[in-house]
Amino acid sequence: MLKTASTILGLRGIVVCATVAVALPGTLSAQIRASEAGAVSQTLDGTTIAIEYSRPTARGRDLFGGIVPWNVVWTPGANWATTFEADRDVRLNGVEVPAGKYSVWMIPRPGQWTLTLNPSPEIFHFVKPDSTADQIHIAVTPEEGEHVEMLTWSFPAVSGDAAVVAMSWGTISVPVQVLVEPTRPLAIDPDERQIYLGTYDLEILPGIGWPTEARLTVSERDGKLVARLPFPLHPGDELEFDLVPAGTLRFNPGLYRGGELFNIEMGVAFEFEAPEDEAIAIVMRGIEGTPFATGTRSGSR
Repeated sequence: MLKTASTILGLRGIVVCATVAVALPGTLSAQIRASEAGAVSQTLDGTTIAIEYSRPTARGRDLFGGIVPWNVVWTPGANWATTFEADRDVRLNGVEVPAGKYSVWMIPRPGQWTLTLNPSPEIFHFVKPDSTADQIHIAVTPEEGEHVEMLTWSFPAVSGDAAVVAMSWGTISVPVQVLVEPTRPLAIDPDERQIYLGTYDLEILPGIGWPTEARLTVSERDGKLVARLPFPLHPGDELEFDLVPAGTLRFNPGLYRGGELFNIEMGVAFEFEAPEDEAIAIVMRGIEGTPFATGTRSGSR
């Protein structure tokens, strides 16, 4: 059973008093020195995500499957439970997470792990919460990597409205994809939409896993520009996507999965050539502006 707020606060008082009372070096004081407090935060398109945690050290110990047993609930930190806080709704590995502050728990396994967000953020690490309907469970997959001596939460990749947040300790890293609701407007003035409507015959560089020729169709719906390719930009994406303004004659694709806007892909840009307010050609660019497809307009608006 979860402890009540008064019980938890009382427990915090007991821990604090015990820390003050034990002035000589001992197990508790050594643990506190070995698991210093840490914090990391990241802003994504106006949404701020913050993680607070304690940082135990590996010290040559057998970590996962050892001091952190398989198939047992564990907070990825020490002392008070690690917390995750977002000031707007986000998605973690595609799972919706409402804005708020949560305690963070994991169930390590030899294969796929489970990340659980509990709506009670202030819980001591050995007061493990029972499973309830208001918890959020997320499947995560650990990866092998370079040794990290102190348990670390970080944002190793950030791009527009998406990021990767990762917990790393020892040679194990657990990455989680983070997506936030985009704040950029999707609606475009009717006269401006007319500039781009039509079809474009593309020539695509070989070696990127796409056909070398394709047709891009640009139409309008609900005040937005909508484009379609005969293949998804990424596996799992729908064929049709929004064109989201990103500058003069420049757009990023707003990708959909399951009928919902999933991500605005910052690593792909559609740049149009439009003399006299009518698009005649297009260039698709990747990271750092590298062109990987060009096309000419073949259909009238």
